[in-house]
Amino acid sequence: MAKKLSNYVKIKPMKTEPIRIAITGGASGGHLFPLISVTKAIKKEAEQKNWNIEIFYVGAPVFKKEILEEENISYYPLASSKIRRYFDPRNLIDILKFPLGIFQALKILYKFMPDAIFSKGGPGSLQVVFASWLLKIPILIHESDSIPGRTNLKSARFATKIAVSFEQAKKYFPKNKTALIGNPIDPDFDRLEPTNGDYENLKLDKDRKIILIQGGSQGAQKINDVIIESVPQILKMAQVVHQVGEKNFQETRLTAEGFILEETPTKKSDYHAYGFIPHNNLIIIMKMADLIISRAGGGAIFEIAAAGKPSILVPLPEEVAGRHQIENAYEYANTGACSVIEQPNFTTHILNSVIKKILEDNETQKSMSESAKQFAKPQAAQMIAKEIIYLITKE
Repeated sequence: MAKKLSNYVKIKPMKTEPIRIAITGGASGGHLFPLISVTKAIKKEAEQKNWNIEIFYVGAPVFKKEILEEENISYYPLASSKIRRYFDPRNLIDILKFPLGIFQALKILYKFMPDAIFSKGGPGSLQVVFASWLLKIPILIHESDSIPGRTNLKSARFATKIAVSFEQAKKYFPKNKTALIGNPIDPDFDRLEPTNGDYENLKLDKDRKIILIQGGSQGAQKINDVIIESVPQILKMAQVVHQVGEKNFQETRLTAEGFILEETPTKKSDYHAYGFIPHNNLIIIMKMADLIISRAGGGAIFEIAAAGKPSILVPLPEEVAGRHQIENAYEYANTGACSVIEQPNFTTHILNSVIKKILEDNETQKSMSESAKQFAKPQAAQMIAKEIIYLITKE
């Protein structure tokens, strides 16, 4: 059972003036959506206690600021910096931008003086964490992956509390302030269920197999390239919903449809490509799916697990992003919940073979589904929200 971050579960009413909480994290969906999930959980706590809560984001520019606006989260982007694992002239520029980001963070935090900070790590967040430490603001950081990112490793010395998603990650942080709680998913995850209208709107047949393919919020070109070649064969086994990513959406969709028309023209209506799928809609499609093909970020894995779906994970290769997605994938695979195809082996032949093996064996699907559900930690967002409030109230 996941360990709680503190022994305090009862939260008493506190001062009547606004409680201010700052959130920070990298620019990608893997950072942003957990921040939104925790924000929703904090708001639910505040509503129950009739508290006035103000939440604002300060950090790297996000890929879709509209997502913050939908939750009434004020947005203060910084001059963020990212040191790449390979030679790039931009590294020098970003080193120079780092102190500027600290100054900007200090200015914003001093102006609003939040009661606590929640950081998801990633570019831009270390400046916020360091500035918060200088201002003696309580800090909770969360690590999504089995191998922590450099930002969170550095942030740990300034953090008041540390939450991790994977068992492996605990060894990288001080024991006395670290707890395993999983990756935050939307507090409304269980409430979002497919309806007949959803199937109609998405033009999906609920009585036939469905595969969801997702490469992250901004897509994954390698996954897209293999899917394009594989899709005529995949469509013989299932309908396909493919989140392509907005950057190359039209090109990918048209190329895939060209392959389909050449090889299986009668299946063209079973392929559904999207540039970006809003998160609530993505959760609903996950629950419709019989199989999910995905990258192996912590956010994706814990949502797949919460949905209880068999999956094929394609982790980013080590030379691109380090080993964290590879380790995520195998820690999850060790439970029996998924199959892993590392990117060098992610070919049309291997992919189609693994899909067929899963979809044609009901016992395999059932076993993977049960293992996924056992791995899930659906209360992670609520646990983090309670701990953040405890850091403020000490009650």
